[in-house]
Amino acid sequence: MNLISWLMALLGIAVGAIGGVLLYARWLRQKDSEKLRIPHKWPLAVRGMVTNDEHEVWKWLRNTFHDHAVMVKLPVLRFTIPVEKDKDKEKNKEKNARLLELLNGVYTTFTICTLDGKVVGCVDLRGKRDVSRASRQLKETLLSDCGIAYTTVKASRPPTASAMRAAFLGEIPEELAQEAEETRGGDSSFHADLESFTKQRVKAAKDAALKELNKETQQEAAQAAATRDIGFTSDGGSGLRGSDNSDRFAVQWEDSFIQPADTRPARLE
Repeated sequence: MNLISWLMALLGIAVGAIGGVLLYARWLRQKDSEKLRIPHKWPLAVRGMVTNDEHEVWKWLRNTFHDHAVMVKLPVLRFTIPVEKDKDKEKNKEKNARLLELLNGVYTTFTICTLDGKVVGCVDLRGKRDVSRASRQLKETLLSDCGIAYTTVKASRPPTASAMRAAFLGEIPEELAQEAEETRGGDSSFHADLESFTKQRVKAAKDAALKELNKETQQEAAQAAATRDIGFTSDGGSGLRGSDNSDRFAVQWEDSFIQPADTRPARLE
């Protein structure tokens, strides 16, 4: 009789445990379904795509690159694509997934492209919420490897239009181009060399102009980094903080949907 009682008790415990697990699994499914359920009325409102400062820079860029299109807050993933070097499809798949993880959410404030959709340069706005050093370095190296110019500008002090066009388009003054053509002469045998010479000249002009354009940004970033390194230690004394040697890709990208950079409710004027 005691054995039967023990078996019944154990059976009851087992049934209760199984029932509890099933109920918990059902509760989890219901919770997940509630998360994925489309709301009857979306708790959202329309907001402007740009802040007041961004709007000013946008107008300036449209005037500067009047023969190009200026796109707003375009994701980097939209105009880049992985280069598949390995023959192994699985390795390529893993690398592509890693790139997607790294670049998901990365965008620049403005993207300048030709009218047929070829990106020539990207611009970030420097302001109250400045571009972090890690973010700027990532974008500089990423876009440079893709042959795309990148710089940051201040709404209160933008560079000259000629400096921007030289950095992004490699424009050479007309008198220099005319001088090169006259030096080569009108012989058709020199046309190929002239074209090659012009391409090299354009690339050199772009590189030099972009370096000059970013000089101020790099100086300000270095000064800001030095200022951040001088502070108070944990014991209350003053001293130098350790430099940040973390991976440049380990960046928590700001999400303007969760933390809007602009709370301006009014329309732009």
